[in-house]
Amino acid sequence: MPRTAPWTLAVRSSLTSTLATLTVLAAILIVGGCRDGERTAAAAPSQPAAATETAFELQGSRIIGCCCGTPCPCRLDKKPMQCHGCDHTDAVHIDHGHIGGTRMDGLDWVVVGRGFGQDPKGNWVVVYLSDRATPDQQKALEAMLGADMKSWGDKAKHLAGDFKGIKRVPVTYTVSADHREYAVAIPGILDFKTRAIVNPGHVEPVVSTGIMDAFGDRFVHADSLVHTYKDPELNYKWDLTGRQSNQAEFVLDNARVAKGGIGWGCWTAHSDLGEDGKYQEQMIGHE
Repeated sequence: MPRTAPWTLAVRSSLTSTLATLTVLAAILIVGGCRDGERTAAAAPSQPAAATETAFELQGSRIIGCCCGTPCPCRLDKKPMQCHGCDHTDAVHIDHGHIGGTRMDGLDWVVVGRGFGQDPKGNWVVVYLSDRATPDQQKALEAMLGADMKSWGDKAKHLAGDFKGIKRVPVTYTVSADHREYAVAIPGILDFKTRAIVNPGHVEPVVSTGIMDAFGDRFVHADSLVHTYKDPELNYKWDLTGRQSNQAEFVLDNARVAKGGIGWGCWTAHSDLGEDGKYQEQMIGHE
């Protein structure tokens, strides 16, 4: 792997300083994680923050694609198909909303990386932020992502891994008029297009509910029409066209998070967490 780039060091410094101010937002995201006893007493806030201090609402959509086949095993709390983990792209667009006093309308970002691997040392993640983002929007996003990773505790090495930083780039995110097709593009780096799967004899797309996701518990299954990625600075590339993808619209706010059933706090699909099952490639002898 190449040496750490200057933009990575700058963002890590920014995130370190930002984390000092994340008590309220971290409390929101921790509550939105696992409710079955996974959280430790130390992770929970000693007193709930006032609603006026934690007010946020984000409405938009996200598309996700990975190297696995359909359905996405990680969102079913299962191990990914390959032992090396899940190579994935997660693209998010905010139609409108706010975090505290910061308007997030029109913000686009893309998370790319590898997670859920048998060896956590191989996990990594990078964030591509639209170059149209305002400084306040970037600060709010850094706070949200930083609080999310902090709330995962020891699971962060499985869910995210080595943080490669935030890169400001041109991002184009589009949605078809019927909301059946989504696309995101970063010139020279990423081309990702999805289309909802509609089974023969049906008029509505195939949907799964009760899944693990940072933005809700429901998604529409989709075909990956195109999914190519190449970032020379990170020395990673892939072509996952035709592999698993899914798409979803969401409304995320204090009330939705308080309701529970959202986030990755309850994820347990690794031997470190007591899950000794096999990866799918091991089941069929292709390890």
